[in-house]
Amino acid sequence: MWCDTWNDGVAQGPVEAGLVDGDLGAAHRMCPRTSVGLAPTAYAIIEPENLYGRIVATATLSGSLALSDRTELYATVEGFRYDMLIAAISASGMGPGYTGLGASWRFAQGDRWGLALQGKAVLPTAVTLDRHGAPLGLDVGVHGAWSFGDKLVVHGALMPNFGLAVGGGPLFPRFGVNLDVGAEWRAFPRFGLVLDSVSAFGRTDVLDYTGVGVGFRGGVGEHFGLSFEARVPLAGRERALTSADIRADWRF
Repeated sequence: MWCDTWNDGVAQGPVEAGLVDGDLGAAHRMCPRTSVGLAPTAYAIIEPENLYGRIVATATLSGSLALSDRTELYATVEGFRYDMLIAAISASGMGPGYTGLGASWRFAQGDRWGLALQGKAVLPTAVTLDRHGAPLGLDVGVHGAWSFGDKLVVHGALMPNFGLAVGGGPLFPRFGVNLDVGAEWRAFPRFGLVLDSVSAFGRTDVLDYTGVGVGFRGGVGEHFGLSFEARVPLAGRERALTSADIRADWRF
């Protein structure tokens, strides 16, 4: 399958830039690899007409470990997070952010297709930012993909997710479902594009958002990869303009 030929440093899979803390509900790639990476990320709400805005910027470390050609463990750590709220009473904070721990297992495959079970826990490690209720999240879902030759892969993922606030206050439980359908195109051996239709339901409203995910992915040699990815909501309750990141990865 394409995992055997796309074995360089170029990023793979659906757009991972998310609109929820720790990228909760965002699908992970299907092809396991052992790698380390660094990603500056940004999230922005800008509403001057409402005198409201929110800017979040993080420096996120990532790592993955391929246990086999079907199974991968992965983690993300926001080593630094800056969160600024612009309103009648503004506030800002900085410090360590959220930690994500996940796993992916490709339980079925053929020459051109694969099905994987994926799940991730987002831990409330932003101890300097969350003082009265720390968000804890979990997602578990199915990711499927089909390749058309060596240059094009279409994928789809259904990721139910759950969150609540731990601490001394109310739990505020939330349940939602993310749906991602899209395609990856390897235009050249060291350059690729990904375009996704992304939607989320039930977490804050019937339709949290529907929009697009886009990524430009490149690589140098067999090990280094660099990508720009963004998730842009076009309709729904979500107020963000975008969530975007620049990812640099080294595949061992």
